Amino acid sequence: MARSLERLAYRSRATVSVDSLLLIADVLAVSQRNNRRDGVSGALTYSDGVFFQVVEGYPEDLDRLLRRLSEDPRHSAITIVHRAPVAGRLFGEWSMTAPRIAPDLAPAMKKAVEESDIAPSLAIETLRRLATASPQAD
Repeated sequence: MARSLERLAYRSRATVSVDSLLLIADVLAVSQRNNRRDGVSGALTYSDGVFFQVVEGYPEDLDRLLRRLSEDPRHSAITIVHRAPVAGRLFGEWSMTAPRIAPDLAPAMKKAVEESDIAPSLAIETLRRLATASPQAD
């Protein structure tokens, strides 16, 4: 039986200040290392102390990622806003990427985080556009 890919989107509250570029760089570095190992791809953004992340991979790899997140002291109140089988990846170019931190992208990053709570599909598309427009390749 063929394994099927899934796309998972979640929100979490940051337990530490996300104003630090070092913190974001650390989150990205750890995510990139783990996701490369596990065959997971995705993108991350944040606004007002809330992370919004979309990840794609096989169900068992996404479940492992969720277990790691639940133990990560930088995240609290993890809420899955979307999880579904998919035919292909939207974020396949990156083990993990994030839009570059720039004032001109802040409104779109905020929009993605806010949409994730009420319209996850729109938030996923907003994050895809942000990642494509300003990728931080890994």
